[in-house]
Amino acid sequence: MAANINQDAVIIGGGFYGAAIAIYMAKQRGLKRVVLIERESALLTRASFSNQARVHNGYHYPRSFTTAYRSRINQPKFVRDWPDAIRRDFTKLYAIARRNSKVTAKQFERFCREIGAPIQPATSTLRALFDTRLIEDVFMVEEFAFDSTILASWAERELKENGVQIRLEARVSAILNGPNNTLQVVMQPDFCAEELISCRYVFNCSYSELNQFGGGFSGTRTGLKHEITEMALMQLPSPLQELGITVMDGH
Repeated sequence: MAANINQDAVIIGGGFYGAAIAIYMAKQRGLKRVVLIERESALLTRASFSNQARVHNGYHYPRSFTTAYRSRINQPKFVRDWPDAIRRDFTKLYAIARRNSKVTAKQFERFCREIGAPIQPATSTLRALFDTRLIEDVFMVEEFAFDSTILASWAERELKENGVQIRLEARVSAILNGPNNTLQVVMQPDFCAEELISCRYVFNCSYSELNQFGGGFSGTRTGLKHEITEMALMQLPSPLQELGITVMDGH
């Protein structure tokens, strides 16, 4: 294992959240030695690119009022801070499944009013796209998407300007308690020997806790965690072009 490298903070995961945390620690908190570790060869190329590109406005979370309301509060700030990355050029629809949905159409309308999210019935033309045997109701909402390539350019520029060290094609295998109230991160760069990084703070910004690490911290560890993401590229028929559709169905 390579010699101990001292840092103020280590951020694990070079998606949007990890990059934003790293920039905040350097720019707002004044930390001089911040390192960002990403397993891929570029930033924002995993969940931040392939998950869904949705700028949540609360509609997605009727199961959690707190999460929905926080989305409503933070969405305008995201749009204000990264206006060039926002995509507004499509109509966003939420369809409520008639069977097995965790929320009915009436409940969904009430939920949207409670969190202050704009909602209106879809037009008859848009409703005609759905099978009424399967879909109870369809609503037009105000929800945007983001362009991850624009966010990646912003992240790379801000990280460089604020002196954050970026370690690409490297994985973290363990987080340990170190001497004098420090933490130690075991990092494995591709095709290189392990490195031990000593630091004050560690942030695990990998997606949905998919990456779990060994080390000296007790906690829940699952035997298997797996992520499947599929991006379908297709030429849509004209009635479906420029539409974003979410079906509230099951869990």
